[in-house]
Amino acid sequence: MARVREGRPVARFYQVAASTPEVVLIGLLLKLVEQGMRVCLLVADAAQVRHWDDLLWRHPPERFLPHGVWDGADVERQPVLIAWQPDDRNRATVAVVASQRVMEESVAFDVVVDFVDSRDPAPARGRYRHYQALGYAMEYWIQSPEGRWSRHGA
Repeated sequence: MARVREGRPVARFYQVAASTPEVVLIGLLLKLVEQGMRVCLLVADAAQVRHWDDLLWRHPPERFLPHGVWDGADVERQPVLIAWQPDDRNRATVAVVASQRVMEESVAFDVVVDFVDSRDPAPARGRYRHYQALGYAMEYWIQSPEGRWSRHGA
């Protein structure tokens, strides 16, 4: 895959409290693209590829978020590639996980981003332990009820 940084890959968890994981994810994708980064948006299955493709065509409504789907044309040119299997054909260094799955390989991307639903954090605990066991550098960010982010522990 497209690792470019030295050292351990990073698993970055965002515990969402003031909005939905979907809203936070779209905002994060915008920031990553603005920084010139390439992303693999990892979803659950082919149906979810279509769902996210449609969503990113419509949101954010004030601007276009350039993206492509894993079986589409010119995927290597897309800043965001929506896939249901880890894929770096667009030279992605960041994997943003929009499902409850884990990356099996410890060195696939420089950064893996995952989300924790504050209403039910239990499923994310297993994913956190998985990345920790693979030797990832761990980061955990918590959103305040006002929408601000702060880094905790890890």
